[in-house]
Amino acid sequence: MSKRALDAVDRAYVTEMTKELVNIPSPTGQESAIAQYYAGRLRDLGLEVEFQEVEAERPNVIGRYRGRGGGKSVLLCGHFDTSTTPDDAVAGPGHAPRYAQDGEWAYGLGVSNMKNALAIYAAAVRAIMESGAAIKGDIVIGAVVGEIEKAPIDKYKGKAYRGGGSGARYMVHHGVTADACLNGEPTGTRLQLGNAGYIFARITTKGIPSHTFSRATGRDAIAKMEALLPVIRKWEEVYQKRHPHPFMLPLIGIGAIEGGFPFKPSIVPSPFCHLYIHITTIPGTKPRTVYRELEEVLLEQAARDPELEVELKFYLVSDGYEVSRDSAVAQAVERSHKEVFKREVIFPEPARYSVSSDCSPIFQYGIPGVTYGAGGITPSSVYSMYDGAKGEVLGLDNLYKMTQSYTLALIDLCNQAAD
Repeated sequence: MSKRALDAVDRAYVTEMTKELVNIPSPTGQESAIAQYYAGRLRDLGLEVEFQEVEAERPNVIGRYRGRGGGKSVLLCGHFDTSTTPDDAVAGPGHAPRYAQDGEWAYGLGVSNMKNALAIYAAAVRAIMESGAAIKGDIVIGAVVGEIEKAPIDKYKGKAYRGGGSGARYMVHHGVTADACLNGEPTGTRLQLGNAGYIFARITTKGIPSHTFSRATGRDAIAKMEALLPVIRKWEEVYQKRHPHPFMLPLIGIGAIEGGFPFKPSIVPSPFCHLYIHITTIPGTKPRTVYRELEEVLLEQAARDPELEVELKFYLVSDGYEVSRDSAVAQAVERSHKEVFKREVIFPEPARYSVSSDCSPIFQYGIPGVTYGAGGITPSSVYSMYDGAKGEVLGLDNLYKMTQSYTLALIDLCNQAAD
């Protein structure tokens, strides 16, 4: 049966669907067109399809292939929205919403993260149907909006910034459930057993404005932030020691800085400066714990500089999760991977767990899951979804083999007795 299912995987089908998905621009907040396309492709396969309206013009697509009953149901989760937008000032073929191919490697915005996975899900179900493989449990495809790590803050308002797993949370909060979840985020064909949580934080220093000619009479918020930057960087090491984990490494990233008035840089010193940081957390860490730790760092800096006026705000919080390697979902992937790739599956390095996925909010609703994706490895065998300045990249042989691996894992899981 497994050979028949593997033979039924259509390389041209999964490649062409990946191409068509990439060619539909779908930045966060503009997922309607790709949702309509994908729903149509699932209907063409004969799946039951429904839309969940997360907000106007932002639907999740839920497709269901029903088994015979009595087996585990499996949720295949993936997101429509892309890491960047066509308007972002990022060059390279992998940053444009147009599919391009160079030999056995494909480029385009979303090709790695993670439109290929949506094609894999459809192609795997198609292979199961065409091979005649009997399954007991249901396969549920949950294609969602708003996964990308972003959140409204300051002048950045509206649906374009409502990401952070909002679509997946809506999906499970409104009744979609399963016994296990597979997620094709770009792990480079490695098996990831969880995700760190994450926090977006804004640190603001305040100053007293003046003019360039009289700058000595003011207090410079930008200069205060400059002094604070190395303190934040140094804090990462302390933070990691306070929050150890067997296979996850929490990280702190300085993501953005904004201060003063770009349209009037003659206002010197600047009255304010904002620093935006990304803090990843070990599963189960209380946000208030992290807040107090960072607050302590800021207070220590203020003690060294009595003129420092600083504020802290959290504006996005998401917990992490982890599953055991002995879990049914992890074991099924290990078996399918070995059969297709003819080698044991590899597990990611600790820092990779700081990349979030929708498995985290889904886990909060009692669905254990793993991340296992075709993207995330470059032609030079570097584990990254970006091929340097070229942008997002996907190996087409990995796309085909991962479709086969997903097909076998689904047959395996869906024929295990339901919990």
